[in-house]
Amino acid sequence: MNRDSLISYILKSNIINKWHWYQYHFNFLKKGYEHPFVESLIDACLIVEKKIPGYSEKMIDRISSINSKEHYLPHYDQLLQILAEILVISHLSEEFFDSDFKDEPTIGNSKKNPEVTITTNTYILGVEVKAPKLREHQEQRSSKKIQIPGRTHFSEELIKNAGGKVSVTLPRDNPIKDFLISSNEKFEEFKKELDNFYGVLVIVWDDYIYEPITSIFSEHSGLFTKNSFAKDKEGNSLLFKNVDAVVIIRHLHIFVESLAERPLIDGKLTPMDYGKPNTFPFKALIQNPNGEMLLPEIIKVFDAMEPSHKLGAEYMPQEYIVW
Repeated sequence: MNRDSLISYILKSNIINKWHWYQYHFNFLKKGYEHPFVESLIDACLIVEKKIPGYSEKMIDRISSINSKEHYLPHYDQLLQILAEILVISHLSEEFFDSDFKDEPTIGNSKKNPEVTITTNTYILGVEVKAPKLREHQEQRSSKKIQIPGRTHFSEELIKNAGGKVSVTLPRDNPIKDFLISSNEKFEEFKKELDNFYGVLVIVWDDYIYEPITSIFSEHSGLFTKNSFAKDKEGNSLLFKNVDAVVIIRHLHIFVESLAERPLIDGKLTPMDYGKPNTFPFKALIQNPNGEMLLPEIIKVFDAMEPSHKLGAEYMPQEYIVW
């Protein structure tokens, strides 16, 4: 699959032939011009194509299938999730240029599969990519003066004392819990069957990176702490032992800016620009204390750093914010 054949494939798809959120952007292809968003997307797909033949058509099919309902916002959310997958997998395809990729692999008796596994000479890396639906949450952020990013006794008392009528933006932590549960299940059989297997969940968020960091890292209720709000039927904290680490990337807003034809921010050159190493906006790495420590070479590939004040206040758990 080369660029010309991929463009021909797109022109026959329902991105062009039915109402689609991206129809405007892709319609430029009819005139022989690539909209910057489309150019970046095609570039990223073709990068992965070198490691996973057929990937480009597969992702165009997925994007194309979300069509017809005019201005249906849940479809917009779904499409952002697909873009998040392409962003991460294209970056890994460039970094692991001499390693073997398997697309949506399964193992043993399980039918559950991560996005990819990457086999190197010394280890096997499983990667799952998730992106939350943030649109309604973003609307609350912009309309409410108080935000409580994590579950604490303070937040519970605040709401209780006001009769539940306090106008606050509540934690968006349930999606994080669901992402971890899903990834833990997908990595389980790989952990049982393979030596030197590492499972990494990549969460693509928007610019408010303290939200997922608080959900995972907060001492009061963080999902990787003994006080986790996620419990099993016996009341024990869920450990997610098969997820060795979580990498959090602040990028969903970059997609939105590009689609709206506004200037990109945060030093991004294209919508699919993963970013230069060790530069802002930093990617956050949270090791699971109940998993295996990631090898330094894996951490380097993701260009992720452990949250600390050195990265900025937004990289630390927050209890209470007044806008």
